[in-house]
Amino acid sequence: MHLLLNQTTIEIVDPAADTTLLQWLRESHHLTATKEGCAVGDCGACTVIVGQLEPALKTGIEPTEQAKIVYHSVNACIALLGSLHGCHVISLDILQSPKLHPVQQAMVDCHSSQCGFCSPGFVMSLVVWWLNTPADALATPEAFAKHRHGVELALSGNLCRCTGYHPILLAADQLAPMDRTTDPLFDHVGGYDKCLFELQNIVYKTNDMVTRAYRTPTTLKELALAYEVSPSIRLVAGSTDLALDITHGLKSIDHLIDITGVAELQCIEQRGNEIHIGAGVSLSAVEAFCQQPLPAMSDLLGRFASRQVRNRATLVGNIANSSPIADMPPLLLVLDARLILQHGLNQRTIALKEFNLAYKKTALAAGEFIHSVLLPLPLKGQQVFVEKVSKRAEDDISATCVAMSITIEQGEIAQINIACGGMAAIPKMASITQSQLLGQTLSSALIAQVPAWLAQDYQPIDDMRASAAYRQRVTANLIQGFLTEAMA
Repeated sequence: MHLLLNQTTIEIVDPAADTTLLQWLRESHHLTATKEGCAVGDCGACTVIVGQLEPALKTGIEPTEQAKIVYHSVNACIALLGSLHGCHVISLDILQSPKLHPVQQAMVDCHSSQCGFCSPGFVMSLVVWWLNTPADALATPEAFAKHRHGVELALSGNLCRCTGYHPILLAADQLAPMDRTTDPLFDHVGGYDKCLFELQNIVYKTNDMVTRAYRTPTTLKELALAYEVSPSIRLVAGSTDLALDITHGLKSIDHLIDITGVAELQCIEQRGNEIHIGAGVSLSAVEAFCQQPLPAMSDLLGRFASRQVRNRATLVGNIANSSPIADMPPLLLVLDARLILQHGLNQRTIALKEFNLAYKKTALAAGEFIHSVLLPLPLKGQQVFVEKVSKRAEDDISATCVAMSITIEQGEIAQINIACGGMAAIPKMASITQSQLLGQTLSSALIAQVPAWLAQDYQPIDDMRASAAYRQRVTANLIQGFLTEAMA
């Protein structure tokens, strides 16, 4: 495999499937500015910048003038090295020179670096945020004030051990009036045009990445047949969950099949009243796409993990992981989402509510994988609500995640779906509560009966995130709040 590391093209012969980018940077190249803190993608000390050709030229297309590089932040501790073929990896080491990047200078001026352990990650997150924010949007302090939330989202995956967030935000404020027509980042890596040429050269001339341990099919047929023949080999996309088996579970993984090289699985588009989301589409891409057609999805994703995680994690991965506390399934369930499953060259479609059979058990047959998600958009008059309850606003696992869709016609509940995560062994519909509400006139007296019905739907457990009693009470409160808002 080949990648561009800072300003040097690197060839890596047969990388091990379970080698992480952080391990490779520190041990093979002694680039130690990138730190290991948590090794699970929570603290952000290992943040690097990764650039990819957009659209990804992974099918042997000759270099074109229209190609561009899209850069995003990534947790190096849970990014697998094999997934970075044809990418530009930028670590803080390349910025360590007498000529500071404006982000570094702003952090110096605002005394934003304290113990220094987390600072590299903050710098990299701010650099890529600044790079991807239009210059005219930051032209004045007034305009920048509207973008403060964007800064907070960009830094949501970076934890400061010295509680020094205020000076870091002041440093971001200081960047507002600067001209970013040509980002100084590229002064350190040899220029944007050089990076673009190198990536195109890698992708065009070395398109077929050949390794024994980490396979990257480039067509759907190749992927489907490879997995049909070897169903015991795990499929991987962003590796944001799988990598924890390596970094914390200390497991060795000999072989992986990466789905992200298949162009068809990178597709997200609206067809009629449905959004089709391929298995390789990142959560950041879903978040951006859904802002207009389904804002409830974008709002929920704003509280899903961190920007670094969402840049690699996929919606299909969150479903396939079959976790009872996965954040996305409750919203998908109340919208009657369906899954296209593929086995070899054959496909079938099932409702998402039929996918999770028991704890960590799904309807997938051996050698079968999720091809895409079919997500219906709300119909006229259909209201959608979703709320995640967790101890932190960002970068935290939910105690409960509650979603509801409801249609009221002439005061009566004509349609209602309620689903929760964290309340059972699988993300589950509140079928008894739904049946009691359906067809009824929505009133305060009806809403008051929700807790009793809900107790028949769910029997949650006590764990480190919340007690069973708290889960039951707060979930009932949320549903009652949704119904009250719908009635209003």
